Amino acid sequence: MIRTTYRGRDIKVLAARGKPHHRKMVINGHTIHHAWQGDDIQALNWFRQVIDRLDEHGPQCPADEYPHWWPPATNTGAAK
Repeated sequence: MIRTTYRGRDIKVLAARGKPHHRKMVINGHTIHHAWQGDDIQALNWFRQVIDRLDEHGPQCPADEYPHWWPPATNTGAAK
């Protein structure tokens, strides 16, 4: 299990129950995947890539619908 913060987002990666070699991925308390295939480090790297892309280019989807991708207390999403 990995629990960390990256660019203001709380990230948790843990083993998926009953699914060997799968990970449950959580960002800011919201589950993104229940059965992501790969190890903890690969899952964390995926999170970092997505967050870097969001911070660089802004949301590709409405931030109001996906506030969990933004740091808490920002105007971009999660503060609502």
